[in-house]
Amino acid sequence: MKKFLAAFLAAGTLLFASNVNAEIRVYEGTDEYIMSEFETPDVAKQRAKQKAERMAIEKAGVFIESTTEVANMMVTKDEIITMTGGILKLVENPTYQMIPLENGETFRVRATVKAQIDTDDITKWLNRGAGERSEIVKQNQELQRAIDEQDRQIAELKSKLANAGSAQDREKISEQFAAEDKTFMANQKLQDALKFYYAGNLNGAMNACTESLSLNSNSTLAYSLRGTIYYQLGQYQNAISDLSQAAAFNSSDEKIFYNRALAHIKLQNYRAAVEDFTVAIQINPNDADAYYNRALCWQRLGNFVQYNSDMAKARSLGH
Repeated sequence: MKKFLAAFLAAGTLLFASNVNAEIRVYEGTDEYIMSEFETPDVAKQRAKQKAERMAIEKAGVFIESTTEVANMMVTKDEIITMTGGILKLVENPTYQMIPLENGETFRVRATVKAQIDTDDITKWLNRGAGERSEIVKQNQELQRAIDEQDRQIAELKSKLANAGSAQDREKISEQFAAEDKTFMANQKLQDALKFYYAGNLNGAMNACTESLSLNSNSTLAYSLRGTIYYQLGQYQNAISDLSQAAAFNSSDEKIFYNRALAHIKLQNYRAAVEDFTVAIQINPNDADAYYNRALCWQRLGNFVQYNSDMAKARSLGH
């Protein structure tokens, strides 16, 4: 069983060399968020903090991009962003300024964060397996799409609020803001979960996933990540339950079915594993590992014709 969602064994030669000695570098980010009358100061502060963190990530990313030398591979912009966000750590509590707007009812919230990167963490990141790095980038991109969509929804609500006439319309918009606030906080918890997971803190990541799901029970990524953690903790039935929830929300993600198949194998349910590997192969017909592991399941089931067929296909794909 060679892979499990961002939990691959790192292998190969050292891929990264920094042109500076290991050091700690600190970056500051400042940005603003204009809160509406239906948003709470606490949520507005969190939104401003998120924007300030993005500024710090951009600054640190420029350093990482300029000092990273990679042998025989390209580090994409998406990977630089994911890497930077994953290793950047806040070094002190954010500071906030609440600047009243002319209407006297709302504020411009200005947040400033200070964060650091340890250049040793860059080396550790790039010494992960290529497959693991790719999967982490994919997870981060999925989360960022959710965050961007939530930002778009808030901008749309603010536009509606500016044009709202009746008290009934305003009440409806107020309810929508409350719902979007929950989604925003769920995404924040999921972002924490990914950071914990990348750092190897499985319990912290699992708890953050659970908190995220308590705020937004429709998150494919939260279920998929928590299912991964359950698998790594040996809680295979819980892993299957969470991965099944993820599959219900997203039936086109190969990894969800692949990973659920691995959990079925741990429970010696080889027929269910074959079914999930088959779905994974239908989504990605070039996945050599899926063919290889399905072959092993066929072997356990005593079907040596299918075993030989899948094993031959796995080899033809370079397994």
